[in-house]
Amino acid sequence: MRIMLVNSPWICDDRRTSVKAGARWPHIRDRKKTLPYYPYPFAMAYAASVLKRAGHTVRMLDGVALELTGPAALKETIDWNPEMVILETSTPSIEVDLAFAREVAAGTGAMIVYSGPHATVLFADVLEHAPGTAVLRGEYDDTVVHLAGVIAGGGDLAEVTGIAWRDGDMIRVNSHRALITDLDSLPYPERDSLPMERYTDPACKKFPNVSMVTSRGCPHQCVFCLESTVFYHSPSFRPRNPERVVDEMEFVVDRFGAREVYFDDASFTASLPHARAVAEAMIRRGFRVPWSAMADARVDDDTLRLLKASGCIGLKFGVETADPERMAMINKHLDLDHVRRFVSTCHRLGIATHGTFMFGLPGETRASLHRTLEYARRLRCTTSQFSVATPFPGTPFYEEAVRKGWLITSDWSRWDGAGSPVLAYPDCTPDDILHALECARKMKIRILLTRPAVAIQYGVKLYRIKGWRGLFRELVAKTGYLLSRTRRSRDRFTDRCSEHSTDRSRERSSNGV
Repeated sequence: MRIMLVNSPWICDDRRTSVKAGARWPHIRDRKKTLPYYPYPFAMAYAASVLKRAGHTVRMLDGVALELTGPAALKETIDWNPEMVILETSTPSIEVDLAFAREVAAGTGAMIVYSGPHATVLFADVLEHAPGTAVLRGEYDDTVVHLAGVIAGGGDLAEVTGIAWRDGDMIRVNSHRALITDLDSLPYPERDSLPMERYTDPACKKFPNVSMVTSRGCPHQCVFCLESTVFYHSPSFRPRNPERVVDEMEFVVDRFGAREVYFDDASFTASLPHARAVAEAMIRRGFRVPWSAMADARVDDDTLRLLKASGCIGLKFGVETADPERMAMINKHLDLDHVRRFVSTCHRLGIATHGTFMFGLPGETRASLHRTLEYARRLRCTTSQFSVATPFPGTPFYEEAVRKGWLITSDWSRWDGAGSPVLAYPDCTPDDILHALECARKMKIRILLTRPAVAIQYGVKLYRIKGWRGLFRELVAKTGYLLSRTRRSRDRFTDRCSEHSTDRSRERSSNGV
């Protein structure tokens, strides 16, 4: 079959870009506030690779990374004349995704198949409101090969585990497909036909960098996480063979000139024995290119020293909140004192740190927002990320938000974790969340500017990506953003927190506490 996989355009103009396939949370990015970022779309790239191995003629189009307009991506798709088109979906982009699907169906007559967490959970809504043969639910490397084979052979879709599908006027859902246990049985994900120079993680210090994974899944079950609760529908952790990991590292360095390799696992350090085994394999084989990883802070000093010895230059990790009650409610169970020690050890070893935080977690208050902001300021990670906690469908966070009446909208387009709160709490409004977010983003730029070596490193990276003219435009835009309303935003948020503290003190006094 002629099969085309499309990460269709969402939002892209002079002010904004957007990401979905490959991102942990789909969102819209303000160009003046953020570094360039297009995530490598792992699920689609692995699907393209296994379909090719099965003998199908395959093309993959990443309209998001290429910054294509909708009409341009549509023309590319129609001109290729596919028999099947697989479209990635996300919650905030779903209306745009389905509109694109309608145009593709009308222009090609191809079978439309959907993938992604949103379609996985709300498959009936997707198939009822747009043309489509099936939805690939969750991990779909084996599922898509089985589906294509059954369709090509004229078989019965009821045989294909891991899908929901249209049967006349009925929407049927088959049982879940078992997760792949031997990840090394998969070929490397598709890269040769993709714009590899466009993919870069903001936390990476060098360019070009190439992303890959050493494992799938996560044993932790944070209530907001799409991977463990939706895409893999379990807290499974499945590591690759460390030797195969280093094989792929050598491949991406030789083929694409990677100056840094980024492990975009759910958490590279979720299993410390696995992380150590990968590091030891790099040392044993003399691999010398720097690497970084999405990890977590539950790492001991001896392991950090081993990671550094193998070439680790950066670790990205989630903290989310500095409020103990919030930490318990999201099922994170992270020791904040250990996080401080972890960051200190990393910096002493020369490993850059990138901490991620959320505002608007279950039951958030103005005081807990302020506590998280202050903790992030004192932690002084090399770089940080701040986002709006977003309850995506299928997660325990979403179910709790529905049950407790926290949601303030049913408009999916607002499910944008970069700056659009969809929740309100008795002691924390959407406006409070946005004020905290604005203060945090400016704080992280100010901290970066106090570290000239790191700032220069990012400047060099931006130059490699955009050239001198692009670097100059980026610096002007970000300086203008940093100077805009900084004091007013910070003072207004501090005043709100002070008002809250005063109110709580009065309440305690009136209760005789």
